[in-house]
Amino acid sequence: MTYTIKIRRGSKAEPFYSDYTLEDTGVLSVMDVLRRIYREQDGTLAFFDHEACHQAACGRCLVRCNGKTVLACAETAPADMTLEPWNEEKLVRDLLCD
Repeated sequence: MTYTIKIRRGSKAEPFYSDYTLEDTGVLSVMDVLRRIYREQDGTLAFFDHEACHQAACGRCLVRCNGKTVLACAETAPADMTLEPWNEEKLVRDLLCD
């Protein structure tokens, strides 16, 4: 499957979008996609991640995926997605909110 991802980057004052493409044979979560982008394509991408993710317990990995607020660790990634911060007022950088 080919994943086409558009991610809102930057700060609240100076936002921009970056485009990424991933190939994978399995089903990925939004968090899996973010981790792969960070490791393989763009080490500057800011998002919340920790070892306990994929348990949907803490709620810190919230993002907006195609306009819907979701837990990145629990949401199955659609083939085409736009990812944005879940809260503009709490935005630190990229998808990372305080």
